[in-house]
Amino acid sequence: MSEACFAMVLIAATPGCADGPGAATSGAGLGDSLGDGSSGSSTTTAAGSSSAGPATSGAATTEASDSTGAEDASSTGGAQLRECAYPATNFGSPPLELDVEPGSRARLSFTIEDVPPNVLSATLLFDSYDADHPGEEGVVFVNGSAPYDLPANAGWDNAAGTGSLEVTADVLPGTNTIEFGAGTFAQGSFYRIGNVQLVVEVEIAACMEAPPKMPVVREMHYSDAVYTERDHWVHRCEAFDYAYTARGDEHVPLDCGGLYEAGGPRSGTATFAFDDVIAGTYEISIRSRHTENRNPMGALFIVDGEELRIPQNDDADFTTDIWGVRALEGDVEVVLDSTREDESDSVIWVRLQPQ
Repeated sequence: MSEACFAMVLIAATPGCADGPGAATSGAGLGDSLGDGSSGSSTTTAAGSSSAGPATSGAATTEASDSTGAEDASSTGGAQLRECAYPATNFGSPPLELDVEPGSRARLSFTIEDVPPNVLSATLLFDSYDADHPGEEGVVFVNGSAPYDLPANAGWDNAAGTGSLEVTADVLPGTNTIEFGAGTFAQGSFYRIGNVQLVVEVEIAACMEAPPKMPVVREMHYSDAVYTERDHWVHRCEAFDYAYTARGDEHVPLDCGGLYEAGGPRSGTATFAFDDVIAGTYEISIRSRHTENRNPMGALFIVDGEELRIPQNDDADFTTDIWGVRALEGDVEVVLDSTREDESDSVIWVRLQPQ
């Protein structure tokens, strides 16, 4: 009989690390990020709502199977050998990013509480991204232990991977601190870590029940959207890091993907697909670059089929606009539809912020 154990987990930000892209504790990664990282910021409201508050995270859990297949303890009244999973409260939400020089002391830190005593075995599991230099990418500390090499694979270059470490000797009853730090790779360590959890084998009457899943911040960067007519879009990631529709040949060298072609209409769509959004009320915000030559009709953003235009034709530069507040659940699509007018629209990211 499969059961899941759950322990409350806190994310501890590393002191002295700045927020935003490239910071050791930013919430960026695997298609989602939690920091603006842009200068000249301002926030406007497209549909009446309050401005975004501080980021929140919620608990999630994974199931680990009963290693013995024995009957449930409720029928036997005693402890049984079980596997119990203790995931982070941000399990399933955007991972943390480390981007540091070799020898940096910055770390990504996760705290796992309520691990039971007398653990027979313990495995640390986590998802990674761009961990592609075996033996050099990074290190993992469990309660200040001697460092473990961060699992890495050359095939994980700009791709997702799955880390697994046997850490039984370093796991403590109660609170455990898991940290991810810099490796020795000459060009520095860049990777993302998410879905951190301990799976322990222990004799116990029952695994702890998981609390209801709480809404968490979800955010997608323009580079992770799905595009139609990509050749009409400029991905200007080298200097400014945003996407926009264009047709002039002066934009050709600015497209870091090399896919933009001059001369066509300024049309196409960018779809931000958020999978398995936890039911809740969310503020939908959109960051883009405002310039005076943008679409005079306003950029058309469609959230789950509901249309709303956001004016971008001013000199506000990098701006966060509030699309509105809506009840969302399940698979949610936010689409920038730039097909109805031959004008320029832009986007950097789309964020769903629990209210």
